[in-house]
Amino acid sequence: MAGRFVSILKRGSALLLALFLAMPALSAAESPSGLPDTDLLLAGNAIRSFGVTGPDGGELVPRRESDMAGRGVPDHGLDEPDYVGVVGFATLPPSEKVSTFSGFSKTPWGTAAYEREGDKWAASGSVQHKTPVVVVDQVLRPGPDQRYRGYLQVIRLDYNEMLWLKVTQFVPMPYWTLPVTEAVKGGLCIAVYRNASRYDPKDGKARSGALPDGTHVLLCERGNSRYNTPDEEHNPLLGIVFPNGEKSETGTFLFFNPSDLTIVY
Repeated sequence: MAGRFVSILKRGSALLLALFLAMPALSAAESPSGLPDTDLLLAGNAIRSFGVTGPDGGELVPRRESDMAGRGVPDHGLDEPDYVGVVGFATLPPSEKVSTFSGFSKTPWGTAAYEREGDKWAASGSVQHKTPVVVVDQVLRPGPDQRYRGYLQVIRLDYNEMLWLKVTQFVPMPYWTLPVTEAVKGGLCIAVYRNASRYDPKDGKARSGALPDGTHVLLCERGNSRYNTPDEEHNPLLGIVFPNGEKSETGTFLFFNPSDLTIVY
């Protein structure tokens, strides 16, 4: 028994020593909370495994950019955003056709992946919405709406696979973890409705759109609707419901009270 106890102590001491020796490496990839950031560590390993270097030929160090908007939104002024080295997520891009997305409740969502063929890109499969990635190259150009268009070469951090995404598919932070009023600015998400505020949803003409508790709502940006909310104070958030489920050809736009919505995806 004594020999077994000594053996356990030795193994425990070896583990503590290994963790102690690893601490300097982990400290370079810490989150704001001071804890090791797993995605940064995975990104560093992925970059080294593919032999990717920075624009200057030196080491490409992965980083977080929580203040960067993503999706091709310019940096300061109208400067091209620098995504190379940024760890973020592949996501479903915003779409003007979300009103026809009647199958939205079937998750996980898939978003297109691309491969480069000379100066063109061709769709080559898909990647799940919310997949963590690190950007290793970008080919962007200014668009007509002061956003940038083009593609980002990324490495998936789940399967260590390199592919291309449209810049509109990339976000630097998981917007779906934010409060609902901020999450809707980042992209599409699903919320469950429960009338806690006692303010019924309203359509663009201020007509009541009363819903049963438990209804799943597709939340989107206001740019996806031709309507403005009739009640900015009580019903500021835009969502889409499909009363007939997947049999619906087009959903109904409604404006919701934030306290009635809980994001579930």
